[in-house]
Amino acid sequence: MADVRQGRHREAYTIFLIGLVLTPLGLLGVAPEQVVLAAILTSITLLVFHTTVEPADDAPALDTVLQNRESLGPFGQLLVGAEQLWVYGPTAVNVLVHAADIRRHVLAKGGQVRVIVQDPDSPARDTVRAQLDDNLDFDRTLDNSLATLTRMGSWGDCQHRLLAFSPGFSMVVVNPSKPSGFLVVELHGFQDDNITDRMHVRISRAASLHWFDYWVARFQAMWDAARAPDLTPQP
Repeated sequence: MADVRQGRHREAYTIFLIGLVLTPLGLLGVAPEQVVLAAILTSITLLVFHTTVEPADDAPALDTVLQNRESLGPFGQLLVGAEQLWVYGPTAVNVLVHAADIRRHVLAKGGQVRVIVQDPDSPARDTVRAQLDDNLDFDRTLDNSLATLTRMGSWGDCQHRLLAFSPGFSMVVVNPSKPSGFLVVELHGFQDDNITDRMHVRISRAASLHWFDYWVARFQAMWDAARAPDLTPQP
């Protein structure tokens, strides 16, 4: 159906349907000889015509692949049907502001949430602060995110870890082990004027199993490299 909607291989499907209908009719002697011959000529005509047509460029326009944050729509829409949610961001603040939606759509339904943020005790914290835009207080935002993640841990299966370095991108993965899975990779610029200007790429499992699995594996590698926080209450 995707081929038909996008105008690919229509002649092949047309000939296939003609053969599918007329072959049993011809074998049973139901279809007149003239009809069978006409179908054969039609099929040959379609094949010959197709050889004269320039191949279409099926690649999507680059601007439909590389998008900004606003083109992704409300974050809550990404959570519809989510059973697993994996997130990495330096502070993940743009995801954690939707903590109530995550609780309602994922955690309250027995789903899994995994979040990675920067390690506040790592020397790389200064490097990340210098790289990102200065529209918000990075240190205070990270501290607030950590407090939110600790609170979310009491809502269900929500864990977080701390990464000692920045990979230069952020990522949201929905249902990484499901056929319906998809992910969004956000590439960090350098001192962006606005965080929404960053380039985003959305990849669904159905559209590219190779690249979907690649980025899921990157998150898993980051999760393994990150350290678990010390959640022991301080005296």
